[in-house]
Amino acid sequence: MIFNYIKIAWRNLTKQKLFSLINITGLATGLAVCMMIMMYVAHEMSYDRFHKNADLIFMPQGQIKQGSTIMNMQYMSYAAGPLIQQSQPTVKAYIRTLAYFNQNPVVVNDPSSPGKKFIEDKLLFADPGFFNFFSFKLLLGSTNNVLKRPFSVVLSRDMAKKYFGGENPVGKTIMIKTDSTYTYQVTGVAENAPSNSSIDFNFVASNASLLAMKEAARYTGDKHISFGAFGLYLLLKNASDTARLARGMDLVAKKDKDFDNIKFSFNALVDSHLKNDFGDQSNIRYLKIFPLVAVLILLLALVNYMSLSTARATLRAKEVGVRKVSGASRKTIAIQFYVESAVFTCISFVLGYFLCYFITPWFLSILQLKIDNSFLYSPLVLILLFSLLVITILIAGFYPSMVLSAFKPVITLKGKMSKQAGGVTVRKVFTTLQFAISIGLIVCGIVIDRQLYYFRHADTGINKDNVVMIPIGNSVGKKYSTLKQEIQSLAGVSNVATSNYAMFKSYNMNFFDGKTKGEAVGAAAIVADENFMATLGLKWKYPPAPNAALASRNKTIINEETIAELHLPANPVGSVLKSGDQKITVSGVLKDFKFTSMAYAVKPLSLVVLKDTDSYFIKFGCNLFARISPHTNLPTLLGKMQAIYKKYDQDTPFDYTFMDDAFNAQYKADDRLASIFGVFTYVTIILAALGLFGLAAFTIEQRTKEIGIRKVLGASVSSINNLLSKDFLKLVFLANAIASPIAWWAMRNWLQNFAYRISISWWMFAAAGFVAIVTAVLMVSYHAVRAAMANPVDSLRSE
Repeated sequence: MIFNYIKIAWRNLTKQKLFSLINITGLATGLAVCMMIMMYVAHEMSYDRFHKNADLIFMPQGQIKQGSTIMNMQYMSYAAGPLIQQSQPTVKAYIRTLAYFNQNPVVVNDPSSPGKKFIEDKLLFADPGFFNFFSFKLLLGSTNNVLKRPFSVVLSRDMAKKYFGGENPVGKTIMIKTDSTYTYQVTGVAENAPSNSSIDFNFVASNASLLAMKEAARYTGDKHISFGAFGLYLLLKNASDTARLARGMDLVAKKDKDFDNIKFSFNALVDSHLKNDFGDQSNIRYLKIFPLVAVLILLLALVNYMSLSTARATLRAKEVGVRKVSGASRKTIAIQFYVESAVFTCISFVLGYFLCYFITPWFLSILQLKIDNSFLYSPLVLILLFSLLVITILIAGFYPSMVLSAFKPVITLKGKMSKQAGGVTVRKVFTTLQFAISIGLIVCGIVIDRQLYYFRHADTGINKDNVVMIPIGNSVGKKYSTLKQEIQSLAGVSNVATSNYAMFKSYNMNFFDGKTKGEAVGAAAIVADENFMATLGLKWKYPPAPNAALASRNKTIINEETIAELHLPANPVGSVLKSGDQKITVSGVLKDFKFTSMAYAVKPLSLVVLKDTDSYFIKFGCNLFARISPHTNLPTLLGKMQAIYKKYDQDTPFDYTFMDDAFNAQYKADDRLASIFGVFTYVTIILAALGLFGLAAFTIEQRTKEIGIRKVLGASVSSINNLLSKDFLKLVFLANAIASPIAWWAMRNWLQNFAYRISISWWMFAAAGFVAIVTAVLMVSYHAVRAAMANPVDSLRSE
């Protein structure tokens, strides 16, 4: 019997080619988008769950309150691990890792070509038990010994192939430059870290190597439980021990006068990716938006299918009547239509899967995300796909089977069935819902686009155009001043300056004593030379006194926000600030400028001016800013800069970033959101248009004779088009009225995430409504005009 139902379904599919094409195309598109987003969400939710003790591994996090400033710290001191294990019986084991960071890039020499060097990232230092504690697969080497000795390193599979080809690298050496150049022995090769791992690496070096480096004290000097540079992972005896452990850590902290205001908490490793308060949290935002979009798009596709299926109910009415007279029950007929829906859904599912396969790489490239192929074909994903298929069949078949199986044979066999059988009200609701979703997404897309445009074109207080930023490592040393002068002398360079960090990348923090006792106000700390303000085009609110010497560690330049936060006099030049035991004099006040993303309010600033020959820049390295004159040949100028750079640092590859590119990079997450949202919006418009196209075709087909009579009585093509279009346009206007307040509410809440934001204007809703109306008019008019231009003799001949 089931086979018979499948044959009938196939005949109906091939008989009604247009409607079958619309149904299958719409459902396949909706399923493809849903599959793609479902795999993405599953991947994000699966982070770190492949480790054998994943549910028992936790990371300490401390919260410090300095006046009104609250800081969350996730990295601990080198000594914290063993001290916590000794003092807290709930801790079974620990591992410390340090993702190497410095002003100087990590440079790796190619063993086969010593003159060939690469800048690499993801250099991780770790304790000897790293590969026993975590479940990263070691391809070559012993898990107990690979990280025991100083200057031993484990390569990822990709790095082993890059530097040693197909040879076994174990026992061979490789040169890695950090604070200096060291020779490491390769002791193992590990499988690349899975894409759903929060711990990523290309090189895993032993912590013993770090202790042997020149700058070891910078990372390992603190001998107490405090904050530092190490990611600390604690293996607990029971997952429920976190509250007890936090109380114990708080008691330990209170014994230390420097850290008696810390509150500790513990994050599970499996939650670290989604509950991370540090770094790029864009994927978390996507997890809140994309599942909703997936549901809406799949709902649109299902609504299309159900609407067209029930709209064509009159063509199947006599079939249902005959089956019932022949003894078929309503249950049997319902099963038949469920099987037909299953056939349509399975065909759509297969096409949707292939479509998903082709568009997923594009989707992941926009998200700047990698998902391993092994995950895409994992049992978890296969179960999710099968569940999606079953749910789609159940939903797609439910309403049509209930409507069609309810026909009464007495009415259907007499041919008295209404032309509107199958639930005209429900179809109107479906059509309204489709366009409401489309209009809502169009409004959201417009608001997101305008907000990003505002970010890029608002006045930041910095002249960021035509400024190139070049990182300078401490290997240049005392020669930096000469290097800077040579670049300044190049034709096409109008000004140069120095700062400890590149703009829009990072900054330090400094704390000043507040108005009341115990209050501390945090300020972004920038160290720069005297040319910094002029090179970046910063404006003075209260300039320094004429001929005043700015270069001093005991002087600072502040911004307007610092005046407000510290309750300083209107003109605070000459005022003395206290930072611990140090007294610092305010030498000038800059107008507020945006040195972070426009998503955040301007922060207090403390800018310390030092000469470019100062030991600070020599010891820690710096960034050189060069303002380029208009109409300069950039490739030629950058080539000259590289030649000068190589004279003073042959080991580190020349690198540079344009300041406006660094500024725009702050909004890459929102750019990705806007791009994907735009595509999803187009998909919803296409699905809504397909649904209306099919529904209009059927509706007008049902009114063919009416149109013929009207033409015979003298009706024009335009009047018939208007008559047939107005019912559909009423639904679009209703959809606009429903979608607009919902979209306004959603975008108003989204805009609250930004300190500087646009206002939502009326024209955004008008534009979305206009797109929907034009789409509806085109879809309906195509069929209406064709019907109106047909010869009425053909439509009336059967009468």
